[in-house]
Amino acid sequence: MPRKAIKYDESGVALYHCVDENEGFNEAAQAIFELVMDAQNKFPGKKRHLYLDIEEHRNGAGGFDNEMFELQKDFVLGFLLQFVTEVNTPLYHAKNDNHQNNDVPQELHIQDQYLN
Repeated sequence: MPRKAIKYDESGVALYHCVDENEGFNEAAQAIFELVMDAQNKFPGKKRHLYLDIEEHRNGAGGFDNEMFELQKDFVLGFLLQFVTEVNTPLYHAKNDNHQNNDVPQELHIQDQYLN
């Protein structure tokens, strides 16, 4: 399976990214954001559905390490959800209760607040 993909059909745009074991928060966040931005540029206004997989990145208790926990909770759910219709991550499935925001910024500026 590819590490990332964009697929379009009549139901919307499926965005897929698999975070590999060597990818940290910043790289993963940038890659996921670029998928959303590319989808808006190629398929303006179409419903976007994000699917995220994460390889490795586990702590001693078997949960996700801090970076991948924060990627899912703070970045995807806390920030990126506004630009998609729904997200599917290893931790949760969530739908955007508001209309998808199609005003996707052309750049991502990551602040340290996500890395605490």
